[in-house]
Amino acid sequence: MDEESIIQRVLHLRQVEHLSQRQIAKALGIGRHRVSQILKGTSSAKPILKKSVLDDYIHLIVHWYKQYPNLKALQVYERLKSYGYKGSYPSVVLFSREYRSKKEKAYHPLVFLPGEEAQVDWFFFNHEQLGQVAGFVYILSFSRYAWGIFYPKTSFEFFLAGHLECFKHLGGLVHCHRYDNLKSVVLKRTPVIEYNPQFLDFSRFYGFSIYVCNPYSGNEKGRVERLIRDIRVFLYAEDFADLNDLNRKFHLWLQKRNNTLHRSTGKAPKDLLSQERLIRLPQEVYLPRRIIPAVASKTALVEFETNKYSVPSSCAGKAVDIAAYPEDIHIWLSEGKVAAHKRCFGKKQLIQNPLHAEKLLNQTPQFKMRRILQLITGMDEAFSEFIAKQDTDDERTRAAYELFVLLKTHSRAMLTSAVRELNALSCFKIKALRSLLQLPEPKESTLLWPQNQNLLDLTYEERNLNDYDPHAKDLGTA
Repeated sequence: MDEESIIQRVLHLRQVEHLSQRQIAKALGIGRHRVSQILKGTSSAKPILKKSVLDDYIHLIVHWYKQYPNLKALQVYERLKSYGYKGSYPSVVLFSREYRSKKEKAYHPLVFLPGEEAQVDWFFFNHEQLGQVAGFVYILSFSRYAWGIFYPKTSFEFFLAGHLECFKHLGGLVHCHRYDNLKSVVLKRTPVIEYNPQFLDFSRFYGFSIYVCNPYSGNEKGRVERLIRDIRVFLYAEDFADLNDLNRKFHLWLQKRNNTLHRSTGKAPKDLLSQERLIRLPQEVYLPRRIIPAVASKTALVEFETNKYSVPSSCAGKAVDIAAYPEDIHIWLSEGKVAAHKRCFGKKQLIQNPLHAEKLLNQTPQFKMRRILQLITGMDEAFSEFIAKQDTDDERTRAAYELFVLLKTHSRAMLTSAVRELNALSCFKIKALRSLLQLPEPKESTLLWPQNQNLLDLTYEERNLNDYDPHAKDLGTA
């Protein structure tokens, strides 16, 4: 048998008969090494492909991915089982990988005119001491000038406050704002986009248009996405004592960034900011608030974000409106504002103003002083310490009542600050508190004496009774 015949015979036994190299060598009477050399050196030698259990289902899989490009391997597997597929799930995962791989997409670069647009977004940051805080970021699309601020929440009033902070910093605003599908902007997208009416009122007030990105289209707001990525790098390299410290360091970082050459424009955002054609701010100020209807309980408390805030006892059981500001809570009746409190960001807390219960306390005088003591003590730790340092129960009750009265003429913040100062000095006297508040101390009335004491020695000529009554003489002789 010549060499060509041996080669062809080896290939036939391998590819058609599917014999192993050992079996071919034995059948032809040649060595296994030679069989191996023939198979490796012959260009026509092809590997034997083992039939796959998925071969019969290839046309189905290709058709499904044409219809639904985002199908998952598990979904394909469940579909194949209904067609009698007996193979394993990993086989489907491997086979469908090329169909599930993300295709590279090409995008046109977004070019903007000066003052045309800004991109706005929220992001969250978790800190060991601060917990979760929300970062509001605002970047001008033309100059890449960025600003922002951190808040404890992302609710609507903070969304407005973030805009106002950036408008104030820039001294104006751009003509269009680009947003993701935030609930503060869009309530729903289907069948047509429904905007948040409160935010439409805000945009109308400042005169800017709204552009809402398509879902799952991060490329449409790439500028703000890259800014957030850079901010995260800064945040994880720093430590912060509280929210104010976080915002202070964040603004210093933004100032440095705005004065650094940008990789795309080749210029510093601060230098390009002067070219932005911004809309001037109106003279009036838009209040960053959210209105929530509520009902005051029978105990004259209104619940908001799991916390309870007091209202005057006359409001018990009535429908009220809560105006939530970033730092304060105002409660309104149809007649006007009935209560204002510092906003609490804790959970299930009770925030009370002792003056709200004054009318109720006046109806029960025996209970009044004890209730005032309880309210003032629970209002602030500084008040509690000041009252606890009084010598007797009567003095403690009297001190609580004095603080209660001072709350009518002084703000809670001012009174708390003064009491804390006295606590630090270990001085727990109401007289010292009044002096610190520059209030006059009540004094007892005293007699006034002239410098010349002789002026007090007065003499006068007695008058005759007849000068007053001409009949006095007759009466005297009757």
